[in-house]
Amino acid sequence: MRGEIIYFADMVPVRSGEKDSYGDPALEQKISGAVFAEIRSIGQSEFYQAQTAGKKPEIKFRITDYMDYQGQRYLIHEGVRYSILRTYRTGNNELEITCYGGVRDAAAAISDKDN
Repeated sequence: MRGEIIYFADMVPVRSGEKDSYGDPALEQKISGAVFAEIRSIGQSEFYQAQTAGKKPEIKFRITDYMDYQGQRYLIHEGVRYSILRTYRTGNNELEITCYGGVRDAAAAISDKDN
């Protein structure tokens, strides 16, 4: 059942030529619209294989339509921003998304209370 709401996010330049206080291009977080997803478990084999590569998968989601994902680097679920480790297209146009490094921060806070 696809009862969870997720958002995809990426960092994009604010304006061409604009710099931050360190002289780097200024970036802002761009967040997609809501996407319904299903939480899946990280399998034991998948977990240990990722560990050997220095990664720690924490959560996996499955979305109904792979077209909802446009290559973003982050996924936000319940105000926690995860980095996307890997995507895998399954049958019937579904996409499985494995994430790691859940960080709760103000920039990731999205509320669905008004929806």
